[in-house]
Parts: sequence; structure tokens; C-alpha cells
Amino acid sequence: MDEDNCMTTFKNIISSTANIIAGQLKQEIGYVTGSRKITRSGVAQEMKGHAQKVASSRPTDY
Repeated sequence: MDEDNCMTTFKNIISSTANIIAGQLKQEIGYVTGSRKITRSGVAQEMKGHAQKVASSRPTDY
């Protein structure tokens, strides 16, 4: 794995983790405030982060 590819993978992992954490935070805010819209938005963002993490962990060299 070359340095550019490694850095891209690292950035993808950071981005996916940030989406997961932000989504979880939105969900908690939604629960506390009783806002289903915010809660749903948080679930969607968390799932996006999980999908990004899976996509970034797949091998790219076939």
C-alpha cells in the first residue's frame, strides 16, 4: 500500500468515525428533546458512518 492510499484510508476511517459519533449524539439530543426528526437524522448519519467504515476496510487491489 503506497503512502497516498494509506492516507486516503486513514481519512476515510476518521470521517466514518466522526459520522458515527455525530449520529449517536444527534440521537441522544433527539431523545432528550423529544424530536423524532433529529433522532431519525442521527440514525441515518450513524448508519452512513458504518457504511463508510465498511467501504474503507475493503481491499482495493484485485
